[in-house]
Amino acid sequence: MQKLGAGEIRQRVAEVLVELNEFAHRYPHQLSGGQCQRVALARSLVTRPRLLLLDEPLSALDARIRRHLREQIRRIQRELNLTAIFVTHDQEEALTLSDRIVLMNNGEIVQDGDAVSLYTQPANLFAASFIGSYNLLSAAQAQQLTGEHFTGQVAHRPESITLGTPEQGIAGKILNHSLLGKVVRYRIVVNGVELAVDVLNRAPGDLLRAGSTIEVHITTDALREVA
Repeated sequence: MQKLGAGEIRQRVAEVLVELNEFAHRYPHQLSGGQCQRVALARSLVTRPRLLLLDEPLSALDARIRRHLREQIRRIQRELNLTAIFVTHDQEEALTLSDRIVLMNNGEIVQDGDAVSLYTQPANLFAASFIGSYNLLSAAQAQQLTGEHFTGQVAHRPESITLGTPEQGIAGKILNHSLLGKVVRYRIVVNGVELAVDVLNRAPGDLLRAGSTIEVHITTDALREVA
């Protein structure tokens, strides 16, 4: 319909099909649900529109394909200088794909900005609980951990807490841990307050056992009061 040459058509189709090129001659009923979703995405991108609305386009795909297609969408969007509105409930997708994020709750804008500001400076309690995996502390708990005075709830990122040697920090006790791939998330009790602490999964021998005592260092400049 755009009166393009056969060579350019083949090139564009190959660009957007990505891993589906080997299935290019199959009929829709011969594709899986996830493959059909990827074809729908390719059909939207191949015409190179000026504005593209994507409403959770990767929701039916497995994690590996989601990551790959996410990278392809971002690459194509940048190469074509294409404006895209990407609707998602996946915070990782929002953070990695967006130049600007609009966080909404019950039809109202909660916070608007780039990925760094939304992740590190949540505007309120909803933003802190939705973006990232913040430790949400009462004013009394935050004061108990840091000795500083707070007037409201405080959000603190798990990766900004570090674990150290017995001569440093505040003593804590490990309750359990969860393996999240390259990150290990510990649940640790410090001064009666339970915290999530994320550390890099460097080696199996580095895993700390439940019941172990560890020193915890809390970075106070990563604390943020939220309403």
